[in-house]
Amino acid sequence: MKDRLQKVSQLQVLRNLLKFATNPIPIIDDTFIDFEDDSYRVNLGGMTKAIITKDPDFIKHILQKGARNYQKSILQTEHLATFIGKGLLTSNGEYWLKQRRLIQPGFHKKALDSFVEIMQVEVGRYVERLKKRVLSGEHEIIMLKEMSYLTLRIVSKALFSVGIDDDQIAQFGSKVDHLQEAIIQKVRQPFLAWWRKISGTDRKNSIIAQELYDLVTGIIQDRKSSKEQHGDILDMLLAARYEDNGEGMTDQQLLDECLVLFAAGYETTANALTWTFYLLDQHRDHQHKVLDEINKESIDPNDRLQTLMQYDYIRQVVSESMRLYPPVWMIDRIALEPDHFDGVNITTDEIVNAYVYGVHHDPKHWDNPYTFQPNRFAREKLKSIKAYTYFPFGGGPRLCIGQQFAMMELQLIVSRLLKDFSFTLNEDLPIQVVPSITLRAKSGIKMKVALRN
Repeated sequence: MKDRLQKVSQLQVLRNLLKFATNPIPIIDDTFIDFEDDSYRVNLGGMTKAIITKDPDFIKHILQKGARNYQKSILQTEHLATFIGKGLLTSNGEYWLKQRRLIQPGFHKKALDSFVEIMQVEVGRYVERLKKRVLSGEHEIIMLKEMSYLTLRIVSKALFSVGIDDDQIAQFGSKVDHLQEAIIQKVRQPFLAWWRKISGTDRKNSIIAQELYDLVTGIIQDRKSSKEQHGDILDMLLAARYEDNGEGMTDQQLLDECLVLFAAGYETTANALTWTFYLLDQHRDHQHKVLDEINKESIDPNDRLQTLMQYDYIRQVVSESMRLYPPVWMIDRIALEPDHFDGVNITTDEIVNAYVYGVHHDPKHWDNPYTFQPNRFAREKLKSIKAYTYFPFGGGPRLCIGQQFAMMELQLIVSRLLKDFSFTLNEDLPIQVVPSITLRAKSGIKMKVALRN
């Protein structure tokens, strides 16, 4: 059967190679316009066969209906796994399913409620710290840096409520950030692999990865030796038992899952928060609505999760922020066997890239798609949103296991920080978007911070 997709020429790939390595979004968007189609083919890196699509039905087929025939590509299963191990995020097939079934119960409602308590404590500490800085005369912050610090502390304490100090938390963040940049260079600049090898860059990355492993392994071993219970994620991982043999995870598996949950759990949230505070500053009418909601609701310590979920307008704001700036802007899958969908013939080992950013900004699915309109996500409108036109947490069997955790964290941080502070953009527009593993602002977004009266 003839395939209907158009293909980017190799000459065009070569012409755009450096631009693609810097920021692929404009090139991807322009190609959709040129081809007048929601999907097209391109050989990534000159060799790897790939499809890029913003067709929600095609994406649903890949991520949900035909999910058994598709697995994560080597970007995560090899490149990312090289540094953070074979955990939920970086594994495939039966092993992934086995681990998912083992870990999923650890994110039930009771556990989530205890996580809210951890979040409240860390956000409270951050608020007091920022107040002191403002009172001492500091009035400009880099929002991404601040939110990274805060979400780093939250995920660290959710994983290891005890046994980790401030210095170790800082080491965690710097090492993970460094390794993620290394992964991006490896994927987008494969032609420089020889230079990374002879220059010692690969060796340096391996040393940093080993230091990260040693840090986490030390925390795990200390906990196992103490035999104490603290109600955090590490306790859950240590207590989890496989149904078939009643055994727990090996030390290597514990290390892998801790690293994956950590790496996936702080940078994506930090970026989502950064964009949310930026958007609320640019749209003060919506910020006023958020403040009205904050003043009406307060979190009940006896039912933190339930009362946090009452921040419904904040939920709408956060959802719209992740539509405009999805933390994970592209999701890839590789075909295990030949497949066919709507005139497209997918061959074995061909990569299909679900272009999240493109779907979220497609005027066929969203009115005024580049406009900030939180009421798109009002509860009465949710059922009318077509499947896979909005999927910041992925979809199908591999829907992000930490989705509820992240939404709670986002709502709590937005509500608490806006209650005590005002944030005003302190740099020229437009803000430059950088699509790395996550979608972030190049400048980190400079903002003036002041105490609310």
